[in-house]
Amino acid sequence: MSALGRAFPEDDMSERAIQPLISIALCTYNGAPYLREQLESLLAQTYRNIEIIAVDDHSADDTLAILKEYERRDARLRAVANSENLGFRKNFEYAMSLCVGVFVAPCDQDDVWLPDKLRLLIDAIGDHALAYCDSEFVDERGRSLNNAMSENVVMVSTNDPTIFAAGNCVSGHAMLFRRELLERALPVPDGFYYDWWLAAVGSSTGGIIYCDRQLVKYRLHDSNVTDVLRSRSVARQRGYRWVQLHEFRRRLEHLAALPGDRSPFIARLRDLWTAREEQWLSLALALFIFRHAPRVFLLRKPARGRLKYALQFTIGLRLKRLSNRYGYVPGTPTDTA
Repeated sequence: MSALGRAFPEDDMSERAIQPLISIALCTYNGAPYLREQLESLLAQTYRNIEIIAVDDHSADDTLAILKEYERRDARLRAVANSENLGFRKNFEYAMSLCVGVFVAPCDQDDVWLPDKLRLLIDAIGDHALAYCDSEFVDERGRSLNNAMSENVVMVSTNDPTIFAAGNCVSGHAMLFRRELLERALPVPDGFYYDWWLAAVGSSTGGIIYCDRQLVKYRLHDSNVTDVLRSRSVARQRGYRWVQLHEFRRRLEHLAALPGDRSPFIARLRDLWTAREEQWLSLALALFIFRHAPRVFLLRKPARGRLKYALQFTIGLRLKRLSNRYGYVPGTPTDTA
């Protein structure tokens, strides 16, 4: 079926004829308590030419039954059941691979989308590879927490993947991207969540643009896979600092391999970063950071001055291990994604 002409009930034919199909990749796992509210918000989108690919990751509750119920109600929804649990990242990769729309919008099971979300994002994307919006934080009952994603993360429009070595500003539930981006981005490499990597790849192949509107109610509760407000306290294990720095290097390696004129800059940073692991002093890295801190650490909030950033990296890891072996002893990096 053509991506430009998928049929759906009770919609104006002339409007549909000029609307490219948007595929919503909805991943679910034991999400019954909030799923109906989310599905209602998807089906109420003012941008009507959509398909919903809902992939359930072997839930043990009524999630799949709810999806099947809505599948019978609306031909735009297709429910797929995994025979075994794939996990968060692989399930999203699978769901997105099933999408046939011109654009793809990842979707969590427990949020609520405002009616104009897709319409405003497709208006914003233009010639860019990806567009994303802000989100309002709500509690389990959907009540506002008077906080937003943009108050915790620096939101930017960019065509520079360098900034995604140190952090991410693009949440999956807030993004809309061109489906051809998947050909360059899948599979997601270790060291990145799927949305983080899609943002990085998108920035190098067409750029990403920020729509400064709160178009999602992002629900915070105990079952969240990721929780930007409560994930700041991380259990510290032996070698935790070395692992963090090594994972930063892994991200630099993947970013340096992306197309575009930013690759030499990222490769230089990667080489200096790698050399530090066996240096007593890393003055070349510190000088590089001093010159380019606003670019490399653009997404960190609140921002520090260049000198403060640079001073962190003057000491090589050989010397760090002497003074703090607990934090800097080499170990086996964990998969952050």
